[in-house]
Amino acid sequence: MILLILFGVYGLTQMKRQLMPDFGLELIVIDVEWSGASAEDVEANIIDAIEPEVRFIDKVEKVTATSYEGRTRMQLFFEADTSMSKALADVQSAVSRITTFPQDIEKPIVTQVIQRDEVCRIDISGPFSDKTLKYFARQMRDDLINMGLANVRFEGARDQEIWIEVPSDNLRELDLTLSDISNRIAASSIDLPSGSINSGDISKQIRSEQLARTPRELRQIEVVSKGSGEKLYLKDIAKVFETFQEDSPYRINQEGSSIGLLVSRTRGADSLISQELVQEYMGKISTKYPESLEIVVYDVFADSVRQRLTMLVENGQLGLLLVLGVLFLFLNGRVALWVAIGIPVAFLGGLGAMSVLGLSLDMITMFALILGIGIVVDDAIVVSEHTSTLHRRGMHYQEAATQAANRMFPPVLAASLTTMAAFLPVLMIKNEVGEIISGIPITLSLIIVASLVECFLVLPTHLRKSLKKISHARQTKPRKFDVWFSHFRDQYFCRFSEITFLHKGFTVIATFCLFCIAIALLSSGRVKFEFFALPESDTIHANFTFTPGTSAYVTEQMAKELGRSARAAEDILTNGKGGLVSFGIGNIGATDTGRGNLITNTTGNHIGSYSVELVDGDLRDVRNPMFIKTWKEQTQMLPGLEKLLIFETQAGGPPGRDLDIRIIGKDMQSMKMAAVELQKQLRGVPGLIAVEDDLPFGKEDILLELKPEGEAMGFSTEEVARQVRNSFSGAVAKRFAEDAEEIIVRVKLPRAETKQQTIRDVYLTSPNKTDVLLSEVVTLTKRLGFTRINRENGLRQVSVTGDVNPAITTTNSVLATVRQEISPAIEKQFDVQVDFKGKAEEQSEALGDLSIALIVTIASIYIILAWLFASYTTPLVIMAVVPFGLIGAIFGHYLLDFNLNMFSLMALLGLSGVLVNDSIILVTTIKRFLADGLDLEKAVVEGVRERLRPVILTTTTTVVGLTPILFEKSLQAQLVQPLAITFIFGMLLAPYLVLIFVPSVLGIGNSLKNKFNLFMLQAGYRKTTI
Repeated sequence: MILLILFGVYGLTQMKRQLMPDFGLELIVIDVEWSGASAEDVEANIIDAIEPEVRFIDKVEKVTATSYEGRTRMQLFFEADTSMSKALADVQSAVSRITTFPQDIEKPIVTQVIQRDEVCRIDISGPFSDKTLKYFARQMRDDLINMGLANVRFEGARDQEIWIEVPSDNLRELDLTLSDISNRIAASSIDLPSGSINSGDISKQIRSEQLARTPRELRQIEVVSKGSGEKLYLKDIAKVFETFQEDSPYRINQEGSSIGLLVSRTRGADSLISQELVQEYMGKISTKYPESLEIVVYDVFADSVRQRLTMLVENGQLGLLLVLGVLFLFLNGRVALWVAIGIPVAFLGGLGAMSVLGLSLDMITMFALILGIGIVVDDAIVVSEHTSTLHRRGMHYQEAATQAANRMFPPVLAASLTTMAAFLPVLMIKNEVGEIISGIPITLSLIIVASLVECFLVLPTHLRKSLKKISHARQTKPRKFDVWFSHFRDQYFCRFSEITFLHKGFTVIATFCLFCIAIALLSSGRVKFEFFALPESDTIHANFTFTPGTSAYVTEQMAKELGRSARAAEDILTNGKGGLVSFGIGNIGATDTGRGNLITNTTGNHIGSYSVELVDGDLRDVRNPMFIKTWKEQTQMLPGLEKLLIFETQAGGPPGRDLDIRIIGKDMQSMKMAAVELQKQLRGVPGLIAVEDDLPFGKEDILLELKPEGEAMGFSTEEVARQVRNSFSGAVAKRFAEDAEEIIVRVKLPRAETKQQTIRDVYLTSPNKTDVLLSEVVTLTKRLGFTRINRENGLRQVSVTGDVNPAITTTNSVLATVRQEISPAIEKQFDVQVDFKGKAEEQSEALGDLSIALIVTIASIYIILAWLFASYTTPLVIMAVVPFGLIGAIFGHYLLDFNLNMFSLMALLGLSGVLVNDSIILVTTIKRFLADGLDLEKAVVEGVRERLRPVILTTTTTVVGLTPILFEKSLQAQLVQPLAITFIFGMLLAPYLVLIFVPSVLGIGNSLKNKFNLFMLQAGYRKTTI
């Protein structure tokens, strides 16, 4: 026992604590930038070039591509257990072979995505310039990384650039173009090795260091050398200054501009330790930075881990005390104490084994630990209670402990194997859901093995010592509870058992009717099924979109308005007392998709977001749906606002939105109209919120078609596009690294010129240095385009997403409505295909794999039971109890108004393990009495008499052990309460199912066997022995 305790304590010190288990992310991303290009141009020239090269690389499972204005991102999803280093090399090689890219795109960046879970966010603001704020943020980032935090990255920090603004009059006077100046800067500002020289024993490296890195150095670059010897420098014809990348996203808080740091942990790191490092750093920096610098730590992800651990530990302690009380009621004090001690000892043994296998202490493994309570308690009670029974009958304490352990080992081992057989096939689920929940069968199997070791190697020794001190002479006066229980058992329950066995047909039919009622509650929707339910988050996001072309100033005003309205909603909901909103942050030029979304959303000055962090859910009475509703009502919509979407983030669980419906087609306009119609109908579905599509209309595209006159002047389509782009966006002259960041030197026209300039005002320079208006060279055609285009495996598609309010409906209910009533009409009207992805696809795949796993489970359990009983029919009797465990679970969810979810299904498997365990021992006991010469009816009654006490004890201890969780009021408890409901209500029905229903099925089976034998004898065959 001491070894198990030490093993468990060591394991606890080594285990990583986190919200969700680590899982493989076989994903490679390709990012390509093409400044000034429309989303459709990016699709046609970049995605169409890359996709055929990478789609058929070995083990590529799926390819998604999203084209935006000026950039694209492709995601390559690989099969599980793929060698990602080889996959990365294959993708890099495939991309490098492409020769059809446009000449002026940026070099494609190919990276492997590494899973990093968020720890917290840090906001930095104050009365400082953006450059100074970024300097402070960079120092904090470097300090945190040096302390051991794996990954810290900027949020809302704009990329720095150096602009060289050259007036168009100067260009014409000097007969130069922006590209000419860009090329001269690139040629004059360079830092290259120039070889080496050897002088005796000394070798020296020669370098040419002329790289201009500051505006002052750039101003000294020579641009023109006239024949008269006069030289013109950049400072003579241009304005050179530092700025930030135009149109790049930035963020604000209530005080003004801010920069954020996102702190993440790598795989295997401890979330709580990572957060403690952040807190330690925050406690040290008060003297390092100015007092006016505001530093706020928010969105602390580790709080969810800490809250769930605390909730489980506190309720576990209370549950253990209640279990101990029940054990003392049913068992002798010394025996009860050792049984109670054995429960945490078994768990410590399992935790030690979990640490050795590299499992973490997370939401999934903690769920499995709770699930193991009933199994561990049941094993310990079976051995200890049978030992006490034999001792009460007069058997010597040593023989009682030995014989009880020997007698109970085969059925308990078989029950343990059947429980493991019920859970291990869960490992057959292959997608992300399968990876997330794979910790449940592994953890439970380890707990079961540890429980077997404790029950049969440790517990019997302690029982011998306890029983040694109990003499028969001192037990002449039985305990009052024992007298009462014996009276209840002999006078009432055994008579009831005898009556139900005599009317076994009625008993089975009545039980089946209860089962049908339970199934009717589920199929009618009175008890709903939600595959993966999570407690509400403390973070609410508001994403908004203006008409394309809207300035960043207007977008910023909308972000500020959302900050004001969030405070107004707080005042209304708290009657002016406050204490609801703890922090708010706005993003200009980008939206916040919340946690769990791998794809970066659209960027542009016309979009933005505002995120609000509420105080801890257990400290407020206002729930998220009410806050979202009030926040939206208090928000004033600014002119030009096209969309406002408010939703809560998701902490844990599979990534993606609750609802993700894909519209697949060829024509973008038809797909968009289908998406609009689908959204219109979905907004009429009760309980469905935050409905949107990901195909936003973009700016008006202007198509350039080269005229014959332009071709005669020597223009090409590519050259025209380059000069037009340079006129508005400038030409990139140079890139260099500074403080681990890339600085771009951009040559462009002054803002005053580009602000008033239209595309018809643009002048082009012909190959013979003649300036001509753009309209003289090309034909201009306008077209409404899209800012984002999505593809999957080569097919264009639009995603219509939404979230579900679990208090009103479920994802399954909404999907059923869409499949049956909405999607067929949309497919027919718009000539598109409607598909279901995201969580719906994950659920469908998981349930499909689970159905196969169920077949494996049933076959495995049957083989184990057939081995134990050396019979082909007895296993069927015992397995008959499994589906009827649903009765208590469904009725419990119905009475307490909870939805069934994935955790309910897992708990049902655990409940089945306990029911099978008790049924195996009951049938083994009945067969022992049959072997002693009793007929079946008397053997059943005696078997029920012997097994009533341990079955009642198992039921009571499991129920009281989980009751604290059932009555827990914290939001985190909502995650595991379906487990407690399944076990509590299922175990309340266990005495009836095990002691009444199973004997009735056994009796019916015996009657059928006798009739079959009689038929065989009458037919002239020998009696069957099946």
